[in-house]
Amino acid sequence: MMSPTLLAALLMTAVLISAVLIQLSARRHASRPWRGMALTVLSALSALMLYFTLLPPSRQVPASERVVMSADSDTVGNLPDGQRVALPEAPTRRDMPRVPDLATLLRQSPDIGRLLIVGDGLTARDRDAVAGRSIQFLSGAAPVGLVDFWMQEPIVIGNRWQLSVRVSGIAGARVELRDPSGALVDAVTINVSGDAALSDIARAAGRVNYQLRVLDSAGKVRESFTVPVAVSQPPALKLLSRSGGPGPDLKALRRWALDAGLQLQSHIDLGPGMAVRTVSAGITPTTLAEQDMLIVDERAWQGFDAGQRRMIREAVGNGLGLLLRVSGPLSLQTMADFQQMGLRIETATLTQSVQLTPDVRTGEWPTLSRQPVRVSGTDARIALSGQQGEPLAVWRAHGDGRVGVLLLSDSFRLALAGYGDAHSRIWSNLISVLARPQPEAPPVRQGNLAWPHERMVFCQLQPDASIQSEGEWQPLMVETRGTNRSCAGFWPEAAGWYTLNSGENQLPFYVHAPKEGEALRRSMTRAATLKLSASAQDAAMASRMPVPGSPWPWFIGWLVASGLLWWLERSRIGKI
Repeated sequence: MMSPTLLAALLMTAVLISAVLIQLSARRHASRPWRGMALTVLSALSALMLYFTLLPPSRQVPASERVVMSADSDTVGNLPDGQRVALPEAPTRRDMPRVPDLATLLRQSPDIGRLLIVGDGLTARDRDAVAGRSIQFLSGAAPVGLVDFWMQEPIVIGNRWQLSVRVSGIAGARVELRDPSGALVDAVTINVSGDAALSDIARAAGRVNYQLRVLDSAGKVRESFTVPVAVSQPPALKLLSRSGGPGPDLKALRRWALDAGLQLQSHIDLGPGMAVRTVSAGITPTTLAEQDMLIVDERAWQGFDAGQRRMIREAVGNGLGLLLRVSGPLSLQTMADFQQMGLRIETATLTQSVQLTPDVRTGEWPTLSRQPVRVSGTDARIALSGQQGEPLAVWRAHGDGRVGVLLLSDSFRLALAGYGDAHSRIWSNLISVLARPQPEAPPVRQGNLAWPHERMVFCQLQPDASIQSEGEWQPLMVETRGTNRSCAGFWPEAAGWYTLNSGENQLPFYVHAPKEGEALRRSMTRAATLKLSASAQDAAMASRMPVPGSPWPWFIGWLVASGLLWWLERSRIGKI
């Protein structure tokens, strides 16, 4: 549809051209001055009538009200009076007209200013159509079973992932998490508010479907819900390690880096003139530009000359990640160097024994040690803290990169005590926070649950984004302008796994079966409708509604003006 501004510009251009031609004709054929003025006025009047014929002005009318029946509206006892209409998901009733969606109803009756939604509420299909109208929500019976679900994304191999659920209407409910083989992974009884948290460790990359079971107090399975888990292998980051000597913490770090698939270059000093090193472990501009992160202890940093330290600071400003492992006393030179990058390091009287907060139901972790050092700085953030909240790793942005200080000196004890996943998670989090940012932002999915024939929204997409399912590819229409730039919508047709491809990135996602998670689906719809009604326009403001005016009076005016223009242009009236 042509915009009003473009249409007005075209008509004004036509009027100006017409006025110029009328003046040129008056010079070739003598006529009285009023004739040219009359032709010009009639041309402008004809253009004005045509504009309002194509885009008739709206008029204000008293706002009417509709009672909109949605899913499970039959569970509402006393239905309000008023003109009723049913959405497709509403229970079938012969005495009530049905509409394919809410937008169709509002197009057919633009005078509707107030909507009373009865039942479970509006699905995503209808929520965008109610802008500018007053909304009231009369909900039906509360859903029973799994009513809330949250799961962290993305899940990286080696990390512990967690999901949070809420169960309603089942006294003494218990939830179980089972792996694809059916083995019990985690189980917990819901608390008084109905909430529970379950977790597992992502041991291998790939896509698997766990099962979440909701049991009542008698142990009967009341509901089963698929928990899709897509474990990703992080990009093979390039890591450079420089150490002033060997040690168990360094050994555990190197073992973790190799197991995690990182491209590790290392240099370990063994004494004067002796070192164990890989080929590309030197401190040069080329080497630092190729690495994603540099991990160095205080002895290695003290061994760098002024030129190397300056080179590292410049590399951090250009995007390199830098982590200082503090395993002993720091020199004044080291403190001064890191203060130049915004982190103030100073000795302090602190308790050196620390305890990390263990994962739920994994037992007590061993006591670890930290150096008696306090780290602060403008915009500094904590990357790792102890059970009492004491900072163990602090970082801040410096230019395009990030610089951090790790005070924990014996994280290897976690691996020795059998908590290798905790050791892996600590270092995985530190690397993900500090490493050089990747050039291309990964795609983002709005919401983590989907069902067939319901809209999904993805953002931060490349123009070539597409969806892959069972060997078939479906390109996405990515918005290139406006507030939804780089976003696209997708309506899956069947349950199962899909893959979003965008540039070099892939995002797997799962679509649940239509009958799966019905209570959860209802709860999400109710919550979204309640939020919509809370932010909707006040009823007093919607007492009158603008509706499109009739184009026929303007069309008749255009015919009259055009007819007079045609008659006067061809008559000899006013000609000399």
